[in-house]
Amino acid sequence: MSASLAFQKFARATLAADPSVIALVPAANIVDANARPEVYPKIDLGQDQELPGDEVVGRYTALASTIHIWSREPGLAVAKAIADAVKRALRLQLWTVGNYRCIDCKWSGSRFIRDPDGTTAHGIVTFESLIEELA
Repeated sequence: MSASLAFQKFARATLAADPSVIALVPAANIVDANARPEVYPKIDLGQDQELPGDEVVGRYTALASTIHIWSREPGLAVAKAIADAVKRALRLQLWTVGNYRCIDCKWSGSRFIRDPDGTTAHGIVTFESLIEELA
């Protein structure tokens, strides 16, 4: 398992159990998927970038994680509400998954765009984490 997969597992479990998130997005629609959504609303996990988190020890990973939010509404309000629930559920969370421990997780931004089809809203929420490999 990698640091990014550990974050993805943590994020999926946390979001699927958070009442504010699942009030807006069914837990079954919080996934790691490549294709355009077929069901809405949806949260897509798994787009990450791993970078060295330290110069000496080599067991820390700086992780930039991108979470995509999709909804089918005339505006961006639903995507913004989902993004806010995601931000509140994941920011400042410390966790351990497998051999990885998150020692810092912060929300680094959200942006919202309209799809050219005129009915799809897209939210992009990013987090930055420092993750330690335990063994």
